[in-house]
Amino acid sequence: MIISVKTVNYKRIAAKIFSVVGLVTMFYFYYLHMSDRFKQQNQILAQKLNLKQTRKKENLTRRLEKLIYKEAEMAVFLLQQKNVRIVKIIDNKLFIECDYDTNIEPLLIRYGANALIKVTPDNIKIAIDLKFIVENRYEA
Repeated sequence: MIISVKTVNYKRIAAKIFSVVGLVTMFYFYYLHMSDRFKQQNQILAQKLNLKQTRKKENLTRRLEKLIYKEAEMAVFLLQQKNVRIVKIIDNKLFIECDYDTNIEPLLIRYGANALIKVTPDNIKIAIDLKFIVENRYEA
């Protein structure tokens, strides 16, 4: 019968501890590396999303600008161009100033009560709400 007596081998214990510590540090650094990589990917995706949103806003702005411009042209056409003095946008209103003897009936038929009109002895001032224009024309 063979009997073997095992003694504590400190080198073997030290090697096991060293390998476990090595594995833990390797996984820790791998986790740091991957988290940085995911952060970079998220930043790139966020930048692309912001770029798309700004492009959509710019396209919407251009479309609304064209719509308002066409509506201003139509209003000037209805009032006859020779009678119109000033056309500009103030706050949220399309402001039109025209001569006193201008026929404003076509404009009143088109906009009704949404056209605010002020008649003075020198001129006629008309303010049309841009919200009304955009709601009616943009949805159509």
